[in-house]
Amino acid sequence: MTRLDPARLEFAAPGDRYADYCLWDYEPLGPTAGRLRQSTLLWHSLAAAGAHPRLFAICDALRAGLGPGHSVWGAKLRGGVTTWEFYFYDYARLERSVSIERVLAILAPFAPCGLHYAGARPYFMFSLDLDDALARGERGLDRLNVYLGNPGSSVSSGLCYGLTAQGLVLDNLYSFFETATEREAIVAKAACSAHLDLPGLDLDAILWPELMRCGVVVVANKRFCDGVYFSRIDVDGLLYFLDRLAYPAAIRDFVRAERRRLSHLLFDLGIDYAVVDGKLTVTKSAYYGLL
Repeated sequence: MTRLDPARLEFAAPGDRYADYCLWDYEPLGPTAGRLRQSTLLWHSLAAAGAHPRLFAICDALRAGLGPGHSVWGAKLRGGVTTWEFYFYDYARLERSVSIERVLAILAPFAPCGLHYAGARPYFMFSLDLDDALARGERGLDRLNVYLGNPGSSVSSGLCYGLTAQGLVLDNLYSFFETATEREAIVAKAACSAHLDLPGLDLDAILWPELMRCGVVVVANKRFCDGVYFSRIDVDGLLYFLDRLAYPAAIRDFVRAERRRLSHLLFDLGIDYAVVDGKLTVTKSAYYGLL
């Protein structure tokens, strides 16, 4: 762990954007003067993980190249190791200005990428993973995740394809539900899994009651596991999530110490889960914010 540079404590300013991990805007929960931006949690997660300095520089370049509030970060914890995924949206699709080519050009001085995806295809989002190996030059950008809509479904949903040098593979189906009005559908979707035995399944171990007061639940069907995402959670829900999953003490202590200065924000949280040695287990988790 390295100490967070005080200059990375970013304070809210007039004109700041407030949006969830789908870049859907929301009104802050209270006064913003003297409060922190979500980007502060990104800088803190990098510092807490002892991330390579070039990762900070990459994040700075993304924000400078796209503008503040135009990309989403996720700090992902798996097996005690933190990595970061960045998400780039443009709902204009074929008329997009935030394209794969534009982002890869921003990242080119830091990490080469030999992947290409046709701009004539109607993707509305893509993402990529950053870690110390990439920052040290030990690997390039060897995978992109490309997201498309799923017209014709009665449930709002999207498809994720993984793009590598070997080609394009369908990875995930994401289904979106309004928590207040679609609880039965959420339960039915979570229970209908290729990875879980239905008899005896404890759905509270997946749909955590403490987080089911969120605005939107997303259930993800994936190749090797399933996932659930709780969108628009307040800072107390974030703290519950971090504590329950035993995030590093430095992360939990920072959020707890800055609770008041984060209380105007909404957060997005996610878990992947599978049966491991006969027990339902969270295999990966993440919290998200705006850069």
